Amino acid sequence: MVETYQINQLRDAGHEVEIWHLGSLFGVSDNLVLHAPAIEEYAIIISSFQELKDRVRKLEANSIFFSMLGLLHFYPVLYKILKSRNDLIWIGRITKSLPMGSSRQIHPLKALIGNIFFFKLYRPFHNAFLYVAQKVIRKYGAAVGMRSYEPDYLMVSNVKQVPPDFPKNRVIVTHADDYNIHLLNKDISVDPSLQDAVVFLDQMIFYHPDFKNNLREKMNVDDYYENLNKVLDAISEKLGKPVIIAGHPEADKRPGYAEKFNGKKFIVGKSLLLVRHAALVISHYSTAVNFAAIYNKPLVLLTSNGFETIEKIRNPIKVLSKALNAPVINIDEVNLQSIDLKLEPDYLEYKDDYIKSHNTPEELSYPYAVSYVLSLVSGETPEAQQVSLQG
Repeated sequence: MVETYQINQLRDAGHEVEIWHLGSLFGVSDNLVLHAPAIEEYAIIISSFQELKDRVRKLEANSIFFSMLGLLHFYPVLYKILKSRNDLIWIGRITKSLPMGSSRQIHPLKALIGNIFFFKLYRPFHNAFLYVAQKVIRKYGAAVGMRSYEPDYLMVSNVKQVPPDFPKNRVIVTHADDYNIHLLNKDISVDPSLQDAVVFLDQMIFYHPDFKNNLREKMNVDDYYENLNKVLDAISEKLGKPVIIAGHPEADKRPGYAEKFNGKKFIVGKSLLLVRHAALVISHYSTAVNFAAIYNKPLVLLTSNGFETIEKIRNPIKVLSKALNAPVINIDEVNLQSIDLKLEPDYLEYKDDYIKSHNTPEELSYPYAVSYVLSLVSGETPEAQQVSLQG
């Protein structure tokens, strides 16, 4: 989270930073992450709406709120509190990502009711009414001259995300979080022994809470790791390069987990650096494949017969394969002699759509957005964005 929101860089620029945890107001999320040592000093758990109102009242003029745009779409009661003062600035953020979920259509009314109960939008009860009303206004309000609640500025990673009626002079175009992580780590070197390797981005897929029961019913865990290692070893032999496992962050919580990879180097916490120096990147559908796109590394995706009946695994692999033009190898059926690894990656369209649009600044997103907005507020003219905003 410190890297994602560039907290250290904001503080270095002289800004005070606080992380307000609002999940307790609605009972929809825990706050375990806020107890991480790197986060604890910034974290403030808001336990009541009155406490939120009091904190908003005490803020200095031109204080800036960042949130995902969806937060205040789902909880418009927050908008009424946060924007009770005209001298506070709300920057809503939209990130564009590949649609990896279910392709099944859900009836709009069923989806609406499902959201109300799943996200507990009825806490407080009038929030549910505001949610429905704002949803209707966003869809039909323009026809009758009504505007829904909207942020003072919109921060996007792609201009295609901007609603057609949103004022273009209040749009800040930056890039995806993964590109920020790249910028933060671009000068960090990695041990030569970890370079020019085949890097497997492990997801601990058999231990994922969403899949572990279904997978264990359809697949034998030992067979999965045996077949996975066979494929990794075959690729290693074919390329003449070692395999390094980029371990999942949770791996350290499972003693002995690294042993499943038969003595291969197992490194946790350095996925970006390993990918940056990789000869080939292999994954199921890890979000860290974005680093392969950023560094233009060849990519191979792995599937298994057992994945075919689990939509949340099957679909992302297919979607990523199509978007990145990456071959898919079935670890249960592969002819190891026929693996074609003469790959010529071309991620230009993917990067433009999902990581970094052409001509966006080579700057960290949050410090850039703060500087841009405060320059406007103070009457200065910020450096013009070199991105074409149509409309």
